[in-house]
Amino acid sequence: MEAPAKPHQSDAIDLLLLDHRRIEQLVERLDETNDPVEARSLYMQLVEQLAGHEAAEQQVVFPALRAELENADLTLADRMGEHEELNALLAEMRNLAPDGLAFVKRGSAFLLELEEHFRREEQSVFARMRGAFSADEHAVLAARMREVKQHAPAFPDEHPHIKADYS
Repeated sequence: MEAPAKPHQSDAIDLLLLDHRRIEQLVERLDETNDPVEARSLYMQLVEQLAGHEAAEQQVVFPALRAELENADLTLADRMGEHEELNALLAEMRNLAPDGLAFVKRGSAFLLELEEHFRREEQSVFARMRGAFSADEHAVLAARMREVKQHAPAFPDEHPHIKADYS
């Protein structure tokens, strides 16, 4: 018999918040380190975590919100635009030396952008999710999110089957 899910594993919002805190910790460590080997390792962990998180949002959370709520498209378009900005910074960092000033500057910019994105997402998207779905629906969303994260691309912007729909 399978062990019961922990509370944070059975609620979609709690799962997303857990991702946010993990990603924030990685970015803060990246921002603080002076060791280029550690910086590259943290960067790779960050990319992996963010790719899974973004895939879960774009393939599960955002479509569910669009289906359930009127006027969700504008909020989601704003968050998707922020995803694109964050992914652009990560892509710029991908080919930079982790001990170089350009990597450090982009890492610091990424930290600021990420914190603001998470704040907006938690206030706009998660708040709307809380009222839109029942506990059972949150559990279903969480299970689908975990499945999607297992098959996430290696880099957050590599979602060939996802197209941003801003209309």
